[in-house]
Amino acid sequence: MSGKTIFSFTAYACRIFPKPCACPSGAWSTPDFHRLDILPMPRLLPVLLTLLIAACSGGARDDGPKGPPPVSVSLETARITPIEQRARALAVVEAINAPDVVAEVDGRVIAVLADVGQSVHAGQPLARLDSADAASKRLAAEADVARLAALAGQAESEWRRGRELAGQGFISASAVDDLAAKARAARAQHAAASAQAAQARRDAARTTVLAPIAGRIDARLVGVGDYATAGKPLFVLSGEQGGLRLRLGLTGRDPQAIRPGLTVRVYRDNAGPLDVQVSDVRPAVDSNSGAIIALAALPAGSSLTAGQALPADLVLARRDALSVPQISVVDRPAGRVVYVAAGSKVSAHPVKTGIEQDGRIEILDGLKAGDCVVADGAGFLTDGAAIRDKSARPEAAR
Repeated sequence: MSGKTIFSFTAYACRIFPKPCACPSGAWSTPDFHRLDILPMPRLLPVLLTLLIAACSGGARDDGPKGPPPVSVSLETARITPIEQRARALAVVEAINAPDVVAEVDGRVIAVLADVGQSVHAGQPLARLDSADAASKRLAAEADVARLAALAGQAESEWRRGRELAGQGFISASAVDDLAAKARAARAQHAAASAQAAQARRDAARTTVLAPIAGRIDARLVGVGDYATAGKPLFVLSGEQGGLRLRLGLTGRDPQAIRPGLTVRVYRDNAGPLDVQVSDVRPAVDSNSGAIIALAALPAGSSLTAGQALPADLVLARRDALSVPQISVVDRPAGRVVYVAAGSKVSAHPVKTGIEQDGRIEILDGLKAGDCVVADGAGFLTDGAAIRDKSARPEAAR
């Protein structure tokens, strides 16, 4: 405590405790003591001395300069790890055997018998078209068959009779030849009419649209009241036979770099990543999207269904490279740096980075394998900063 402080404290005490006077009772008192009901001076002196000693015995201050406290960090070892060059794509699951179910005759849709997601067996009715026109054509064709059958029978009879008459010398051989030609022509006309009648019967039957294979309805493209022309797709069916595959469209890639045998890693919501191999690459670029189309067969039990769209990576190349955790690399105005620990201090190392994947980043220049680098907490450091390792020891290189 300074002399000025002691003087002020003493003056304050003298103001509080004026000069005492003797009371008849012999106790030290003043008019203020009686007015304020304050204890007599002999009882306050020990308290006053205690306060004075406490004020004068304040701890010495350390006015020396202090640095910032150590930053609590975690440490990691720069090490060699596998690095993959990947191309991100959207993979669509499709059935290998997935025919479009189309209308085979013209007609208005009068009934839809199956919907999306429904499993069907081969030959199951999916829709019905108005069959009135087809039925009329069938009846007309069958009537024509009957007419031509009668004519063909008459021609055959005339030919037989002509042969008999020629044997008796009543008609010439050329006349018999004419009768034979007419019989053959009648038979041909009857055969043609029979074929047309069979076609009419098939067309009438085709007004009921049937599933060509067993599978599942992935899409329904028509509804009741639509007019379907021959060849118009009505349903998309994923067949049970043949399995599933992935269809990947890759843009901005060298077609020569995408080839069968490359690994496709597809990411599923309900399970871990699934690795499959490219089985085929379409020779031509897709005219609509300009993408290279790669196909990869899926194994049985992949828990995927046709129509799903999932993120996927195509692994173009693999190599071993030096890497550190991504949080170890800090962006500074001068560029990217990694803080390397040496004892309780760190030094900033400018680095050149490469591929980032799976929480790690490739280091092309600036570090060497085995360097102890700061991971968690690197963003709070500067060159030469003091650190404190949160873990018992740096993570050993794996």
